[in-house]
Parts: sequence; structure tokens; C-alpha cells
Amino acid sequence: MNKASILFLDNTYPKDYQVSTLEKQAIGGTESSVVKTALILCKAYNVFVAQKFRKDEHRENKSLSFIPKAHMHKLDPDFIVVLRKYPLLKGLKKQFPKAKLFLWLHTYKNTEYVFKRAGLSKTDTTIICNSKTHVKHTAQILNKSFLGSLFSLISKKTTVTYCYNPITKPEKPTIKRDSNKLLFFSSPNKGLKQVVASFNAINKKLPDLRLYIANPGYKDDKSIELNKDIIVLGSLPQQQMMQHVAESLCVFYPQDSFAETFGLIYAEANALGTPVLAHDIGAAREILHPNNPLIDANDYQQIEKMIIAWQKNFPQVAYKQDFGDDSVFKQWQKCFKT
Repeated sequence: MNKASILFLDNTYPKDYQVSTLEKQAIGGTESSVVKTALILCKAYNVFVAQKFRKDEHRENKSLSFIPKAHMHKLDPDFIVVLRKYPLLKGLKKQFPKAKLFLWLHTYKNTEYVFKRAGLSKTDTTIICNSKTHVKHTAQILNKSFLGSLFSLISKKTTVTYCYNPITKPEKPTIKRDSNKLLFFSSPNKGLKQVVASFNAINKKLPDLRLYIANPGYKDDKSIELNKDIIVLGSLPQQQMMQHVAESLCVFYPQDSFAETFGLIYAEANALGTPVLAHDIGAAREILHPNNPLIDANDYQQIEKMIIAWQKNFPQVAYKQDFGDDSVFKQWQKCFKT
């Protein structure tokens, strides 16, 4: 019996990437999740990852290939998963009329997104979110808001489901944790300015603290002034990044301007036993371990007390099986059956 085939389409990321990229350089969380998800699904499906900016085909194994977008016409996929880009759905439905379409969202949408309902209905597209929190927010806008309810009178409701980003259970490195090392590893647009302001305030009371900053390498913000106790790591490959996570007292993320739909930083840090100092925003409460308390990002006194408390009594956080390969595989299988 022939295996069903899945086509992932990335029409956005400016460089090509594949499995080996994870080991060699930093890439965005979405892109790393695509690679890891493709590896999980290729055990039971033929998987193709098409990329707009890829020039040559790369065959990872007999069931997984990374291909240029221009080569998609050779395929006859059963399922097509489009990353982010709603405008592509109409053309894909025409090109592959037998394929089931999915739109994999990685951001929260505003109320105006309800006007996509007509196109989603015509192409029979299912929305895939990154978490239950993300599903609740997206379904509210599309199906339950005032405008969403009006659209429901003329078209069927949009199916909204979720698949967690896969997190490989790590082997915890035997290292000595530095109780004065704080780490920020995310794109600067995810509240870095607020994070640095918070650190500068806390640093005056706790002068031994050091903040290490890393980012995926595709965005930078030179407008943020850094003091002498802030060390810029730049763009690091996954393994080196996780080493820094394992060595830190915590991932320092006190910001309330950017809501994570999943939050790889939450899951990856906790998987290594490292807590995340984070505000209750987005999917933080859902993704973080129950032993990882949340803080008010604007309450510097509370943040200071939390750091001191963790220095004295380190919280016990751990890996969640919900993010493991078997669980993620079942989540995708459920999606394909919707």
C-alpha cells in the first residue's frame, strides 16, 4: 500500500534549510519546527518541504525531501500544509484540487482576519494552531465573534485545531549551573527592549547578575543600549544554544508586549530543567511546567524576589511528554482526519 504524501510549503523564509541546518546554524523557531515535524511524519508518510528560496532538491531519506517551490508541479500530494500565507490557498486549490489544505498559523490574528472566512470556506482549509490557547483565540475571531457569527450564516465554520511544536527530550548535560547567569534567546522584536530595561533595574540591586542575549540571526535591534553586564552571544547553532540554557539560572523573559502562540523558549528551557521568568501572556501558562510560576513583567520588585528565591531554592521543572514525537505524530494524524 502506497503511503499518503504531505507537502509543506514555506513561501517566506529567505534561505533554504534542511535537517543539517539545525546542527550548523541558528534558524527561526517556525522553521526548526517544520524540519522536526517533517522528520516525525516521514516515518509514516512521504513528506516534501517546498521552499520559495531553495534552488536545489535535497533528499534527506527515502520519505523526506526538501525541494524548490518551482518543483511542486511534479507532486500529487494528499495533504498540503501552508505556512502562514493565506493568499496562496486559492492557487493551490486550483493546482491540486484533490489535496486537503491546511494553513499553519504561528501568530495571533486580529479581528479583521474574520474576512478570510470566505476564502477558507471555498478552499475547505483547516487552520492549524500551535497550542490550545492559540486555538481558543483564533476560533473566537473566526467563528464566535460578532462578525464570525454573521459569516456563519452564509458559510460553514472554519475548523481550527492544533499541533504542538515538537521538542526532543534532551540528555541533560553534566554542567554547573551559574546562579547569576540569565539568558534571553529569541528574536529582538519579542520584547527585548522591555527585557533589557527590566534587567538594568534589577542589576542595580543584584550587581552580580549577567544577562546573555542570543537571537536566531535574522533580526537585530541596534537601538537597545546594553550595559557592561549584558553579553551578546549573537546567532548560535541549536546545540550551543541549549548549552547556555542548561547553564543559566533561568531564561529571562519579563515582557508583556509579545504573546507566544507556543513558545519554544518555554518548552526547550523547561526540558533542560531551566525555569523561565515570564509574564502570564499567550500560551505561557499552558506550555510551562506547573512548577514554573509566572510574574508581572512590570513589577521589578517581584522579579528581583523571584530571582533571589530561585538562587536559594531552584524550582524543579521538567520535560513534557505532550511535546514528544509520539504525541506530536498523533496530533497531526488527528488533523489529517478532520
